[in-house]
Amino acid sequence: MLSASILFGNPAICEEALTVYFFNDSVNGFQLSDAYETHNMGLHFLSDDYYAQLDLGIVSPDMWVYKNKYREANRSFGEVITLELGQPVSARSPIGYYINVKSVGEFGIDKLQDFAHRVLFLQPVNEINDIVRMPNATWLGFGTRYIKEINLPLLGGSIFGSDAYLGSDRSSLQLSISGTMSQRGVTYGYSVGSKAVAYDEIVTAPPVDADLRFFVPYASVSLEFDFFGFDVFVREILSLPTIASDDDVFAVLNAGISYRF
Repeated sequence: MLSASILFGNPAICEEALTVYFFNDSVNGFQLSDAYETHNMGLHFLSDDYYAQLDLGIVSPDMWVYKNKYREANRSFGEVITLELGQPVSARSPIGYYINVKSVGEFGIDKLQDFAHRVLFLQPVNEINDIVRMPNATWLGFGTRYIKEINLPLLGGSIFGSDAYLGSDRSSLQLSISGTMSQRGVTYGYSVGSKAVAYDEIVTAPPVDADLRFFVPYASVSLEFDFFGFDVFVREILSLPTIASDDDVFAVLNAGISYRF
């Protein structure tokens, strides 16, 4: 997952807000896929002093290419619950810290996926995914974020951001440049960056033991607008997949709604 400072708006503007969000690569506006890497949904609460995020996710093999149970899966399947608590970056404090607890197990999230497939008249996937289900595990990690306002040619005022994370599940460093522009009540945003990953136990989890992509560039565009007092945001994120065997563009739709107190 990308840094929370990138996914939940301008980190320099810190106020109390509750956000409900989702990620989905199946309906993303660029390509048709079927649970290739991620389906996520969750809650994110932000205050001046801390933030808390609960994320429910699924990571899956490439079901669009391998349509039946005799396929050779390109990664392991897993249901993932993540709890993250931290100090947000803000205008008062450009450095933030967080702790992350992540568990893989059988939580029933896959049943929600199968229900959505039945509603949309798609093939069931649970029995197929169970063949390559990753073993249960729990990981702990710590991270730090840093932001700085900068002026760039052509782009003007922008924000440089970094996110360093070290845990039993993953070690990574993420750098980004982002910015926003408001016009007629709509805020347009962009972000470009890259993530360097030394190891990731979810990507390389058994029984498939996929090869990890160590360098993942990405770019995103977004828009945010007010809807009867709620902030609605829609974001399209384009990157390379986290597994090294696939060089296709990976597109994910990220959308949600926030209420600011």
